[in-house]
Amino acid sequence: MSADANGWNEGIFYVGSYGEKKDATIHVCKIDKETGALSVVQRVEGVENASFLSLHPEGKRLYAAKEIEQSNGVAGGEVVAIAIQPDSGLLGEVTSLASTLGAHPCYISVNEAGTALYAANYTGGSVSLHPLTADGELEAASAVMQHECEPGPIADRQEKPHAHCVSPVPGTSLVCAVDLGMDAVVTYRHEGQALVKTDEAKFFGGAGPRHIAYHPVLDAAYVANELASSVTLLRIDRAAGVLSVEQTYSTLPEGYDGYNDSADIHVSSDGRYLYSSNRGHNSIAVFAISSETGELSPVQHIGCGGELPRNFGMTPDGNYVLVANGKTNNIAVFRRDQEQGTLSPTEHELELNIPVCIRFGL
Repeated sequence: MSADANGWNEGIFYVGSYGEKKDATIHVCKIDKETGALSVVQRVEGVENASFLSLHPEGKRLYAAKEIEQSNGVAGGEVVAIAIQPDSGLLGEVTSLASTLGAHPCYISVNEAGTALYAANYTGGSVSLHPLTADGELEAASAVMQHECEPGPIADRQEKPHAHCVSPVPGTSLVCAVDLGMDAVVTYRHEGQALVKTDEAKFFGGAGPRHIAYHPVLDAAYVANELASSVTLLRIDRAAGVLSVEQTYSTLPEGYDGYNDSADIHVSSDGRYLYSSNRGHNSIAVFAISSETGELSPVQHIGCGGELPRNFGMTPDGNYVLVANGKTNNIAVFRRDQEQGTLSPTEHELELNIPVCIRFGL
């Protein structure tokens, strides 16, 4: 499947959800690019707690993390590879699987070359590296990096390491692991079949860093801090493999003092705007990005169209943002003004059970 054939030109996207093996936890969906209307075209069962998804860069496979503690008597969750039909974007059978050798993998990503998949094991407090074959099939983990730390200031969430995200830095061999329990981003260099640690960027105590997004032009990264409801700007030294913490911005409007934690974060493909989801305030925070410094300026807070927005996604054409609201079991559609960066609600939504991850076809 490619953008020149059916892929995004047909508006295909994939949704991962929590659920048991008997449940449909992966859905192939479609958005009408003119109206924003959503529909389900396929429901896939058999993948327990498919809480995070990633795609092979050539569109050969959809990968799903099974966020479980153990599988078939082996400690650790799993990641599975599912064949994508090139003519339609529909899903076939599971073609390979691998243990992540750590409990509850909650995030997976694939490098630009399509030669490796990385998994973040939340309860296990580790990240694993899985080589991929030329056909995109998963091989057994070639490296598992166990994080270590003293308990953090928020005792019920930072009693030990909790790797929440692992993501390669575009155009490099660097891989960043965001650890909520450590209050840190650990940077590795992918060398052969190994991950070699190059840096550990420490955040302030109780930040609870969760997800990371990269600027497409600047040497800058942005981390959504779940426990502190904020976004931190980091500078990337690509040669040294070092990230430096610069500034932190609240994702909440002034005067709000209710419960909240931040979840997902995305930067627009033109690098002009950043979006972060708030659970509790139930909103999407929009920031403008300085083209020179990467610094943020608040633009908008808009209700997310439901409750507890976890993951969300921006359509490849930049015209829509789709928000997965886990508590209200819906995906809400927002139209995006590409010039101003602002979002506006549409009448469209899709009812799905506990949607937690959205990924667009290629």
